[in-house]
Amino acid sequence: MTQKQTQKNILIIHGPNMNLLGHRTIEASPNITLDKLNRNLRRIAGKLELKLKIFQTQDEARAVTIVQRQRNKICGLLLFPGPWQKSGYTLQDTLKLLSIPFVTISLGEKAEVLLGLKNIEEPDLFQASEMALIHLSDSI
Repeated sequence: MTQKQTQKNILIIHGPNMNLLGHRTIEASPNITLDKLNRNLRRIAGKLELKLKIFQTQDEARAVTIVQRQRNKICGLLLFPGPWQKSGYTLQDTLKLLSIPFVTISLGEKAEVLLGLKNIEEPDLFQASEMALIHLSDSI
């Protein structure tokens, strides 16, 4: 394991439409925005001594490129895949090839394609984020 990986660097990728999170009707997380979610992720990461790199993209090919470029700098991945949960075959193939431990958080999408260490289906995104980062931290 490299020095960079021992620092517990975690890559977070927010998938399609996460930039419009404030427009979703989420019962347990009203008035949530992507900025609020990212602030919460950074707060939790600080407590767990994790370092985060966060991206949001609509494009699965871009997500694959990000994962490939970051592969030697990270020891885990947290995905908010949205529609990729059911259709992310290219992303799934990349994750299998690189053997990067990952956790997904589903927003109303059932886990079918992207099956990592854990899939969290929790309506409260702040709580789901905390669960995901703790699980990743314990697994790396």
